[in-house]
Amino acid sequence: MKIKRMLVLILITIFIMPTLAFADTQNKSISASFNEINIKVNGVSFQSDNMVYNNTIYLPISNLSKLLNLSVHYYDATNTVYIGQIPAGEVPISIAESWKSYEEPKDVIPKGVNNIDVAFNNVTIKVHGEKVNAANISYKNTIFVSLKAVCEILNTNLIYDAPTLTAYVGQINQNVAPYDIYKNGFLDKQKTLYAEPATGDMEGWQKIKGHEYEGIVEIYYKLNGNIQSIQVKNIRNVDLNKVVEWIDDNGIKRYNSVGYIYELFNRFGSYSTEWFNNKFGNLYKEWLMVNSIDSEKIVSDYLEMRGQIQKQNKITLTPDAEFKTIEP
Repeated sequence: MKIKRMLVLILITIFIMPTLAFADTQNKSISASFNEINIKVNGVSFQSDNMVYNNTIYLPISNLSKLLNLSVHYYDATNTVYIGQIPAGEVPISIAESWKSYEEPKDVIPKGVNNIDVAFNNVTIKVHGEKVNAANISYKNTIFVSLKAVCEILNTNLIYDAPTLTAYVGQINQNVAPYDIYKNGFLDKQKTLYAEPATGDMEGWQKIKGHEYEGIVEIYYKLNGNIQSIQVKNIRNVDLNKVVEWIDDNGIKRYNSVGYIYELFNRFGSYSTEWFNNKFGNLYKEWLMVNSIDSEKIVSDYLEMRGQIQKQNKITLTPDAEFKTIEP
């Protein structure tokens, strides 16, 4: 009964908390819950071992890489695990070219609460070159990583629903998630749009507030009669000087800064989305996430709400519409 009460306590109180950075390797005996959490990625169930410790969900590195569709490599010279892109210069090219994907031995982990001996921070973990500033846990032959910490680096949505013990990663399908989770996660809690005078280099503009993209962009507008001028600023913490590796159509490895590649995305619209996605993966998806925001609609919705422009009738045909053929 004591173990059962402990399990209930862990599972009821779990929520996605900020995780602290640990500087040193530590060996420790802990109580953790295994394989009690359901995981859904873009609405689809994802099978993976998982651990809950200190109100944080952890996944094995190998499972996390499959969830995110990213490669994993280990460089023993620096005791570093790389998930996704590897910063230029950190690993000798001769080693990187001969690397095999990182694999972990498969251990059977029983479901429920277990008292286990673990090691904290046996390795350094980087995602697209950015260090994961949260504890990683080594148990038996498996390294567990904080799901929240990795999702934050990748700007990927992560929402936890305690009643169903489900972690939703990425997009939430309203048909497969409780409505409150869908609404709170992706409708931004029904915020009301408003505007305030912009400052600094945008002085003279109005800044739209309350929209669903406030965490990644700032949207500004000017209204001159019926003419709208709109500017969108990317406020994500992106290092434009960071150098990344990619492979061109001839199989040649290229090294360019993120800023240069973003400019490439902007200029070469003749290339297909599929080509960019195949070459740059998440780097392109992150850029596209910002540049595909319909800022004009957000501004128009706000101005219509204020009565500053005439509301547009979105209905073009009604069920009883009659069609008339006009002869030339």
